Amino acid sequence: MKKLLVLLVVLLVFTLVFAGCKSTAPATTTPPASPTTKATSPTLTPKSGGTFQGGISEPYSLGYPGTMTGQTDGQTSSQGLETLFIFDKQYNLVPLLATGYTTDPVGKTITITLRKGVKFHDGTDFNATACKWNLDEYRSGGRPELKSVASVDVVDDYTVRINLSKFDNTIVNSLSNGADAGRMISPAACTKNGKAWAEKNPVGTGPYIFVSWEKDVAVKWKRNDNYWGGKPYIDAIVQNRSADATVALMDFKAGNRDVTAGVAPTDAKTLEKEGKYLMIIPPQGQVPALAGFAGDPGSPFSKLEVRQALSYAIDVKSLSDGFGLGYYIIQNQWAVPGTWGYNTSLAGYPFSLQKAKDLLTKAGYPSGFKTTLSFYNTGQIQVDESTAMQSMLKAVGIEVTLNPLLRPGFADIASNSKGFTGIVRQQGFSSPDPLLKYAGVAAGQEFTGMLVPQEFKDVYAQAVAAPDAVSKQKLVWQLESLAVDKYCMQTFLYMQPSPIFKNKRLHDDLYGEMPFYYMSPKAWLE
Repeated sequence: MKKLLVLLVVLLVFTLVFAGCKSTAPATTTPPASPTTKATSPTLTPKSGGTFQGGISEPYSLGYPGTMTGQTDGQTSSQGLETLFIFDKQYNLVPLLATGYTTDPVGKTITITLRKGVKFHDGTDFNATACKWNLDEYRSGGRPELKSVASVDVVDDYTVRINLSKFDNTIVNSLSNGADAGRMISPAACTKNGKAWAEKNPVGTGPYIFVSWEKDVAVKWKRNDNYWGGKPYIDAIVQNRSADATVALMDFKAGNRDVTAGVAPTDAKTLEKEGKYLMIIPPQGQVPALAGFAGDPGSPFSKLEVRQALSYAIDVKSLSDGFGLGYYIIQNQWAVPGTWGYNTSLAGYPFSLQKAKDLLTKAGYPSGFKTTLSFYNTGQIQVDESTAMQSMLKAVGIEVTLNPLLRPGFADIASNSKGFTGIVRQQGFSSPDPLLKYAGVAAGQEFTGMLVPQEFKDVYAQAVAAPDAVSKQKLVWQLESLAVDKYCMQTFLYMQPSPIFKNKRLHDDLYGEMPFYYMSPKAWLE
């Protein structure tokens, strides 16, 4: 019932937005007064001061959105770089630096009104000219999110109009904290100092101002006393980089961190039993998926039967039970369960060694074959999970050599069009709009070499151009059916909403409660 309610709410929001998406009377969103925050406890009064201690994965680019990769860079920089929109707890899109927007599918335009009185950390104004510069700069890098944008016009000081080569209903979502296209940086700072400097020195509009980034140690921020949303309570934020998850956990338990995220399920069970911390299960999580290289007709994975055999050979429930310990949610798609994009009718490939063997024989590999499995090595649990899958595939004759990668090597495969061989373990956050997850793949810019059939590209294009919520959902579900049931483009495993634990002195932060690890500027330390 709860999932149905969430689905109805999301569909209602989409309907309200799209209902006015006509050239004669476009709809406008109603902006909140400030970023969404939860009510302060009636027994506690917020206090100023203190330093928030958190943790991060090592970022690649902190201050230049066009070269940010994955979710790490955007989430780390979000203390200082804000987006035009954000998603709230119910995955409704709400304005942040924007105040509202209208869409015109017939005229192929999106008009965005901007918040007044906002300044970048260098004292320059955030306005329509700055917004246009940011969107044009992002477009110049060839990233797929804004590929359908033909031009950006300044209508007035606080209004921009995005002109599209073809209508694209994912554009506004791409300008949220679920992506990087809508992160606003100071044009003056970047123009003066260059892109390479900007990557390491974020200058945005956010509640905290960048202080320093010491590689493999920490990223530091200080309070922005002139923040447009009101002076933050916390004096400073330190995002610590640990050698591994064990060290991060030890720091947290020793009281050196206020939050520890991405906690391994075994450790989460221990912390949960101790009862000394606040535990949050995020509304979304990483979704690992296996994709085989199909770019060469000679590759085994160019054959449907082999891709299906790969899916049947993986005992997802055993992996989920063994590694997730009840925290993981088995799913076979990118969409967040319970949201409008989640397709409950997908059949998938329930574990069956016999079906896997039969399909390999049919494909001409009765004795199997040798291949590699490349994966982003973020910790021992990824190694152990990959080792378990290596054993499962060996049971059907597929001999796998593991290829653990550090962030730069994985980024080349995932985002930099460098391609791969064998199998790659993809990973990405579940999304309220599955089209966002397929944008890079459909454009041939992410995981280059995986199968992307023309039929999939055609339906993707139709879904992106859908003028209303009902037709968009129908096409998205069709797209997901093609990806999974017809072409078996990927072998999805599960969603990993890794538990977050917080020191109880931290209040009103919303970290982990809202999508994409948004942290409220109203957070305070007791």
